[in-house]
Amino acid sequence: MQAKLVWDGVLGFEATGGSGRSITTDASVAAGGRSLGPTPMELVLFGLGGCMGIDIVQILQKSRVEITDFTMELEGERASEHPKGFTKIKIHLHLRGKGLGDVVIGRAINLSMEKYCSVRSSLKAEVVTEYSFENS
Repeated sequence: MQAKLVWDGVLGFEATGGSGRSITTDASVAAGGRSLGPTPMELVLFGLGGCMGIDIVQILQKSRVEITDFTMELEGERASEHPKGFTKIKIHLHLRGKGLGDVVIGRAINLSMEKYCSVRSSLKAEVVTEYSFENS
């Protein structure tokens, strides 16, 4: 998996993934950016929600549940000191459909969080991060 980020000259970046799709990420106005796109930490929440959402839909569909509506709300609490990473993330799911029950929903959520969601796994793991650079 790859990504390339190109600086916009202020605090934003045009990020392009290996899929060829792009998104603009930027700092808030308060931090000196222009708020032209989601902040990097918002992107982490988007990634977690999207990853879990895909898992949950697939698991529920395999359980023969017909989903008619599904939304999630994520709220991240951050540390007050740098690097100000997330210390807690609350996820609230709203599901509607035929065949939904607390047991089926709980099972799908737990399977996503504990087994399938690679973003969740990355958040709780110590990821080895290497870097290199060139100065032209």
